[in-house]
Amino acid sequence: MNGRPLSAEVRAAITEALSSWGNPSSLHAEGRAAAQARERARARVAALIGARGEEIFFTSSGTEANAWALTGLAAGARAKGNHLIVSVVEHLSILQTVRRMEKEGWSVTILPVDRAGRVEPERLESALTPQTVLVSIQWANPEVGTLQPVAEIVRRVKARGILFHTDAVAAAGRVPVSVAHVPADALSLAANTFGGPPGVGALFIRKGVRIQPFLIGGTQEEGRRAGTENLSGIVGMGEAAEASARELPSFSERVTPLRERLVRGILNLIPEANLNGDPTERFPGHISVSFPGADSEALVLALDREGVSVGLGSACSSKAVKASHVLKAMGMEDSRALGTIMMTLGGGTTEEDLERVLRVLPGALAVAGKEIIRT
Repeated sequence: MNGRPLSAEVRAAITEALSSWGNPSSLHAEGRAAAQARERARARVAALIGARGEEIFFTSSGTEANAWALTGLAAGARAKGNHLIVSVVEHLSILQTVRRMEKEGWSVTILPVDRAGRVEPERLESALTPQTVLVSIQWANPEVGTLQPVAEIVRRVKARGILFHTDAVAAAGRVPVSVAHVPADALSLAANTFGGPPGVGALFIRKGVRIQPFLIGGTQEEGRRAGTENLSGIVGMGEAAEASARELPSFSERVTPLRERLVRGILNLIPEANLNGDPTERFPGHISVSFPGADSEALVLALDREGVSVGLGSACSSKAVKASHVLKAMGMEDSRALGTIMMTLGGGTTEEDLERVLRVLPGALAVAGKEIIRT
């Protein structure tokens, strides 16, 4: 998922951290100051998801956190079985990791989703076997905005004594995420999706859960993820996490009505357009909409020329001229999938912004090969 612009506070925190040359592993004064800054950030990231600081381990990205969760948790439980379950709409860092694990002898079940992109808890439960050691289901889908029923899923998985990981990269900072209410064993985060800098992420690992280290060769992150820490990125992530936690209660209340107004406006203006994903169980400010027959790449560029920035599929597949694996998994035909764009409303979105989108959209669609008749 695309990130957000850095706030002045996050920029300032990063700049201050960059002025420090201390290595957090060093014992001298500069090193101790760096370590203190790192631990303050760890506590802030933990607070965003209701965890303890000691359960947060910094990584280079959400992709790394996902890969570590799958390989590390599965390896730690290998004596109990060799079966993993994921969903077909997971991020490619999940899907490609389990495909590699299959080649290494793991058995993998990839669950289908319904037309809204949701995993059915009953179907997941029926896929569990005595050999299942790990289930990984995303908290929310970054392409279509659908929230998964993670609370119900984790209840069924934990009742069988099976490890559960969730990719919450798209969800944290946008909707409430709590490892107290949803007792996952591991949870992935990425700073850039909630206002932090790119190139830094984190993996929550519940205390007592066994996981193999991801990188070895150093004592950083309790020896589980070796390598000198990206201190400025970590500090920026902590600052962004605290700001997101503070703003989250009012964010949905303010942005959801704007989202609903824009969706109604688009569908009234262009009757053949389709809203993708679950109509209610979705991100407050997220819209995935398809215009059958349109060229989504041309549409994104046409809107960009009008000063409207929208997304084309997920960030990791934006250059691929093919239907997204998520949209295909939801049963969408190519003519609709290839005419899909993603819009994100943020804290600074105004009524005037919505009016501008609705004003320029018909012309942009005409450029993209789809003639629109106003209704």
